[in-house]
Amino acid sequence: MVLRIENQLLQVAQMGPDFLILKDFFSSPARSGIVTLTVDGESEEIPVHFRASITPSSKRIAITELETADFATTA
Repeated sequence: MVLRIENQLLQVAQMGPDFLILKDFFSSPARSGIVTLTVDGESEEIPVHFRASITPSSKRIAITELETADFATTA
């Protein structure tokens, strides 16, 4: 899994229905991004919004999955 925030790609260690855990430390203000999930060669893009800023000490990052139309208005 990969999280794309603007031009940055971040490896995702784990994703749940309302959270992400990144493999590496990262900081960012609350904003939107896209998680790309690839299974058996099939990819799905999942627009997400961070409910709070990400700090280097963040372990579990709270997210809300967005509908594609919602993502277009927040990106």
